[in-house]
Amino acid sequence: MPQSAATPEESVQTTKRSRLLSATAVLAALALSACDGQKKDAEPYRAHVGVEKAEMQPDLIRASGTGEIKARVESDLSFKNSGRVISRSVSVGDHVEAGQILAMLDPVEQKADLESAQAAVASQEATLRMTSSLLARRKALTQTGAMSQQDLDSAQQQYQSAEKDLDAARAKLETAVEALQQTELRADADGTITARSVEVGQVVQASTTVFTLAHDGERDAVFNVQESALSGKMTPLSLEVAMISNPKIRAAATLREVSPALDTSLGTVRVKLAITNPPPEMTLGASISANVVLERQERISIPWQSMFSKAGTPAVWVVDPDKKVTRLKTIAVERYDASRVVLANGLTSGELIVVDGGQFLRENQPVSYSLEAAR
Repeated sequence: MPQSAATPEESVQTTKRSRLLSATAVLAALALSACDGQKKDAEPYRAHVGVEKAEMQPDLIRASGTGEIKARVESDLSFKNSGRVISRSVSVGDHVEAGQILAMLDPVEQKADLESAQAAVASQEATLRMTSSLLARRKALTQTGAMSQQDLDSAQQQYQSAEKDLDAARAKLETAVEALQQTELRADADGTITARSVEVGQVVQASTTVFTLAHDGERDAVFNVQESALSGKMTPLSLEVAMISNPKIRAAATLREVSPALDTSLGTVRVKLAITNPPPEMTLGASISANVVLERQERISIPWQSMFSKAGTPAVWVVDPDKKVTRLKTIAVERYDASRVVLANGLTSGELIVVDGGQFLRENQPVSYSLEAAR
């Protein structure tokens, strides 16, 4: 059915209602905006950060290095004569006993010298016997007046000269015997051969090192340490060595010797540690590590991500737990470790340090925070 047209009075009423509804909506929107503004003024925006409580903890200054096990006493063995090596009975790694023959030189020359010295002794012994007999006869003749005192004195001088010549010949014989013995190189103690520099058929010179013998007994841990690491005056609080192949095998150690000489090619100094009751696994030449505790103090450390800068000085953001606002506080760094920064001063125990979310903070910024465990 067709709709009837609205009267002028109805049109006016409809228009008034529409305007009233629009005004009501505008007022409602203004009221909501005013409420939001008041709410913002009452509760400002707070950035959320993660914090960590600063705590004093034992700070151990450590040092470490790698080295090897060596014998406390080592000797370089050499022939006292020159000659050609005709035999070698040991090699590197062999355990030997004191007096054991290790190598021999060709003894032909020494045997010839020995035979010559023996012949000289025999000749001088015969001369001494002859002069002794002559002296005895002249003494008897002098007593009967058949021979002068001058002849007796001459016989006496011949006898004394023969005695001296015999003593000299016997000394040469002893030298020849010793020279022959020195063609045999013997171990001077029980131990292990750690180096060898001779082969059969090689001609060696006198006093040239042929073997290096590590004596049985006490063991040292030997390290080459940078000279700068020894410039401090700190005395080690503890020393411990461990096998690199099996770190569970450990032993206490004490500082025994610091070499006064510097290896100029490496800039290192040789340091020896005496191992206390070394386990059997710490054999000669074994690679070991040394762990040294140099100092122990109570210090505060912070995570790396907490570090910021204030006018070029290291700083951290701290949170006031009462006002819940931030402040950038300068610090002094003692040293940088692998995961944390150890502080010399600047923070006190109990302060809240921002460890997460500090990149966009500003001074006196309101924040909310959650306490995180130390990483």
